[in-house]
Amino acid sequence: MGLMSAWTKWHSARAAEWELARLGTEDLRCLAQDVGVSTDQLVRLASRRTKGADELPLLMRALGLSPEKIARTRPDIMRDMSVVCSGCKVASHCRRAIDSGWAPVVQRYCPNTVTLKALLAED
Repeated sequence: MGLMSAWTKWHSARAAEWELARLGTEDLRCLAQDVGVSTDQLVRLASRRTKGADELPLLMRALGLSPEKIARTRPDIMRDMSVVCSGCKVASHCRRAIDSGWAPVVQRYCPNTVTLKALLAED
């Protein structure tokens, strides 16, 4: 990652935190409610310095699931999985495993494994 890319990533994460910090308590609560998370989760997600849940659709496709279909038919489940994925501490490990064709191995440590297996069982 180049210096400019690293700076852009840092600045983007900081900008989201600054925008939330400028909101009043009630506005923050309403925003969190609109996206379906708690205010604590919203602040935590905004402070993430990664791209959040980028790995989730990749993992789902690698496992034979359609993230678009699930987002359309089960938006609450997709949102919850995205929130869980956004807080994951091993996202880079997950990405490497998916890119290497080892998506089934990811299920050994993925916090969304139970939900993913339930979705696979429904198909």
